[in-house]
Amino acid sequence: MNLLDNKRTQLLAALDKIKTSFWFIPSLLVVSALVAAVLFICIDRFSGLNQLDALHQVYQIKPDAARELLTTIAASMMTVVSIAFSITIVALTLASSQFGPRLIRNFMNDSGTQIVLGLFIANFVYCLSIVRAIDAFADADYVPGLSIVWCLFITLVSVFFLIFFIHHVAHSIQADNVIDDVYQELEQSVESLFPSSHSSSELHNTAIDDDYGTQHFSHHSEIISETSGYLQAIDFKALIKLMCEHDAVAQIKIKAGDFVVKDMPMITLHHHEPVDNALTAQLRNCLTLGSKRSPIQDPEFAVHQLVEIALRALSPGINDPYSALTCVDKLTATLCLLTSKTFPQGGYLDQQGTLRLQYKSVTFSGIGNAAFDQIRQYSQTCLAISIRQLESLDKIVRQAKHAEHLDFVKRQATMIKQGLEQQQITDTDCQDYRQRLDHIYQQLPN
Repeated sequence: MNLLDNKRTQLLAALDKIKTSFWFIPSLLVVSALVAAVLFICIDRFSGLNQLDALHQVYQIKPDAARELLTTIAASMMTVVSIAFSITIVALTLASSQFGPRLIRNFMNDSGTQIVLGLFIANFVYCLSIVRAIDAFADADYVPGLSIVWCLFITLVSVFFLIFFIHHVAHSIQADNVIDDVYQELEQSVESLFPSSHSSSELHNTAIDDDYGTQHFSHHSEIISETSGYLQAIDFKALIKLMCEHDAVAQIKIKAGDFVVKDMPMITLHHHEPVDNALTAQLRNCLTLGSKRSPIQDPEFAVHQLVEIALRALSPGINDPYSALTCVDKLTATLCLLTSKTFPQGGYLDQQGTLRLQYKSVTFSGIGNAAFDQIRQYSQTCLAISIRQLESLDKIVRQAKHAEHLDFVKRQATMIKQGLEQQQITDTDCQDYRQRLDHIYQQLPN
């Protein structure tokens, strides 16, 4: 797990908030529109382009006609902005009711929607700026023609973006596309957090017992939380650096995605000298807390999103088992990918082999149980989901490389079997799931 690459976890958390906001990209485009307005007005004023015969028609527009044109475009842009916002709110409402409120984050993270909204608002601001600048050309015998031409060009571009926006929204709210977007985010998270092989590092990531390397310290302190919230990220590199400087060992009691309450112990510090307030503050700053979970270091974040879509699809109000089957397939693909990944071992040693950090490591079984348990429990009366989960376990066992993978498959297969045996199922259906169970058990060691 590339934990040591997270030099600025608080910055990553801030960037994640910016990416899922509707104000950042539109604000940048509005500022760009103001800069463009100043630039084109300066060009019209001082470049002498108005004296070129080829541009005579551009600069000889009557001021009143130019004002009327720009104000019409500005009013049209605001009308389009209101329509675009209405469409966006409808899409968000639909996503919240059908896929779950936590999926709204994915829709807000859509850069296409942010750019379209920002472009319309930026065009409106640009038109107002040029309308105001026309008065500055009152002492001249021409209007800022190049600025007006650029406004017409951006308006034409905005029309095409409006067509794209309508298509994009209609495409983005389809269940299969929503599920695939969440899966793509999950796949990116897995690739970034779990290396395919051990990466070289100046610090050694290894499996550590709870009491290893902590007995010889004379002091033990608890670093407690000052606020409540979800742990979004841990700055492991800064923690290890602090431990080396103070010759101490830190045991992190929580992992990314856990909810922390006020006055809850987050870090147990083993040290020789008393801990001052400055070190305590530095340790707290290494843990980033927020009001909601974040995918920065939480591989189960997108897993829970797919599970939530599946559970809602299986609910009586929606009754969409095909979406649930798609979620199971995507989760299976993720677990098969994880069989080839290197998981964190729970401890870091410095270059001298001295323990400096212990933390709660993520495991294959933990992610697998998060992907299977709730769907299995909720689909007791949906045989199609149970059979698809058995087919998924068959795919996972084929790619299993460690005993943990096999144990996970055996545990889930046994629980699915027990759940199906308690139901009244026809003989033909019994043959279907028993055939898949037998095929799984044949590949498991005795």
